[in-house]
Amino acid sequence: MNAPGKLISFIVWTIVNGNCAVSAEANCGRLEERLLFTKNPSTEPTEYPWIGLLVQREGKLWSIRFKRASFYLYSDLNQKFESAECNVAIVGESDVLTTASCVRRLNNRPELVAVRLGIWDEKDEPGQQYICNDRGFCVPGPVQYLVDAITMHPLADKDTGTNDIAILRLSQRINMTAYIQPVCLLPTLEPASWTSVDFHYGGFHQSDIKKGKGSAIAISRQYCKYETGTPPPENQFCGYPPFRDAFFKGAAMMGINVEDDVPRSFYLVGLLVRYVDVGSFMIVFQDIKPVRHWIIDNIKSTSS
Repeated sequence: MNAPGKLISFIVWTIVNGNCAVSAEANCGRLEERLLFTKNPSTEPTEYPWIGLLVQREGKLWSIRFKRASFYLYSDLNQKFESAECNVAIVGESDVLTTASCVRRLNNRPELVAVRLGIWDEKDEPGQQYICNDRGFCVPGPVQYLVDAITMHPLADKDTGTNDIAILRLSQRINMTAYIQPVCLLPTLEPASWTSVDFHYGGFHQSDIKKGKGSAIAISRQYCKYETGTPPPENQFCGYPPFRDAFFKGAAMMGINVEDDVPRSFYLVGLLVRYVDVGSFMIVFQDIKPVRHWIIDNIKSTSS
């Protein structure tokens, strides 16, 4: 929609909400307690600002299966990008996380994908200075970053699904704003087990073009096996959500850092790798705890 005449609304909204530019070193896991209890399935523009969308070059991707190996051929690719139906999560100055299954087919060709950050509505395109709705509510347009390198977990197994995680190194440092910020990687206090903990998660999904959110209770491996017929792969766990929204892979599951009896920030607990609908609707998450040091070490090594 036309933006002229509505910039004042954006400025006022920004001032009221205290949304000034921030740095990754000083800020992570932005949390507003009031938003923990809202029933709106869509996020606010500044909510979960670490969530982005993986996009891929438009064109045809052909898969050829030869014995036990898969080969991918690319044709008619162009400079335009379309949704890859995978979420990413900002974890560093130039790094985002997604699932290994989202990028495995790229054959280590990072030029085939990019990430859109600061995106709230999936239909919005980069290059728009700000986007306004009919009520004069304005937010900055999304920013697209090219990918410079893809690092999959060395023990990622496409057959079992375990260690389904990858780091995308962007071609330039992320410009952090109120709408683009990292999630914390380190908890202030972490439970020994996730079982029976109620977590928040967010990302893009099939039901709406807006960035969505939900909650899920982590359940035991035994109960997950009873409900789905098979236990989750190693380093993964099941969550039981109250609603059947099919989020794209890479949706971030978060725990909450509490300090002085106040919820202060979100830290990353898991990445959605798949959902299982066999009467009961279960979400399977890649557990971040066992791979956290690998993430931190690889972010450090690529930053040096």
